[in-house]
Amino acid sequence: MPKKFSRQHRKRKHPTAIQLAALLRTRVTNWLHLSHQPQELGHKDPGTWNAVHAAIVEVTEMLNCPAWSSYLVGGTLRDLLIGPDARHQRVQPRDVDIVVCGATREQLLELFTKTLVLERPTRFGGLHLTKQLPSGYRVVFDVWALADTWGFSSKNIPPSIEEFPGTTFMNIDSCAIELWPLPGKPRALFAQGFFEGIANGVLDVNYAPNPYPYVCVARALVIAARLQFALTRSMAEFILHHTSNGGVEALIEAQQSHYGMVRCEAKELESWIREIRSQYTAGPGLIKITVPRARRLELWRDYPATSDTQDRSASGNRSLTLA
Repeated sequence: MPKKFSRQHRKRKHPTAIQLAALLRTRVTNWLHLSHQPQELGHKDPGTWNAVHAAIVEVTEMLNCPAWSSYLVGGTLRDLLIGPDARHQRVQPRDVDIVVCGATREQLLELFTKTLVLERPTRFGGLHLTKQLPSGYRVVFDVWALADTWGFSSKNIPPSIEEFPGTTFMNIDSCAIELWPLPGKPRALFAQGFFEGIANGVLDVNYAPNPYPYVCVARALVIAARLQFALTRSMAEFILHHTSNGGVEALIEAQQSHYGMVRCEAKELESWIREIRSQYTAGPGLIKITVPRARRLELWRDYPATSDTQDRSASGNRSLTLA
């Protein structure tokens, strides 16, 4: 008599790119219109969680303008699909990245000046904004006018949201989903290898030219370690090329610049780079770095802010570290 297996022991099928696209549309809707209370979802700090989520919704609603179309981009989309809390809609991203079509940088500044603080321009042409919460935390937003995003401004070509996914460094950054679709219309969604990368667990170079290659390398290593995604040979070549030129010291500086903290120390980075080099020289195929589960969970720890992720500015404000 053939042995029967429980559902837990059956081989789990990975979702396809088409299924992931449909899932992302659903999860963005659920996330923005969350009906559950944070305590129902088992959150350890429901008061802070609720305040952060309300701030995110408030800012996105400010962009619901007939003359504009706004798109959610960046790590929030990955977190909604494969973050540790994605199934329960408890996602609190490190920061919220938004691209706005039809608006200028000056118009966005005017819109946000009364409710958000402009901390600085971003490296890639956007606005780095924060929302102060009564608790002392700040919720972080990076907002770009589409024409100011680095890919279009550097190429000097007409901006198009359909082409935006082709301008990101990594395949798993190459997605944009509409925040406020017209009534009765599905959310517009544009991607270039994003869902395939998620479905296959592979990190690849999407668009190599970039003014900050060491930030790209640092992000790629952190994300590959956290998600346990394999690297393509193109990604491995990019990492090995730039680390041979700038060394690990450049990656330490890049982390401080991008994350506001050092998430991976030199010893850990060096071991990962050795592992990548060894597998790369061994022959063709995907490359994977070995990271213990406990360490992977540490790399997910972006929220809530802890003593090692708080920005201790002169005013004593705490920055909620919401790639």
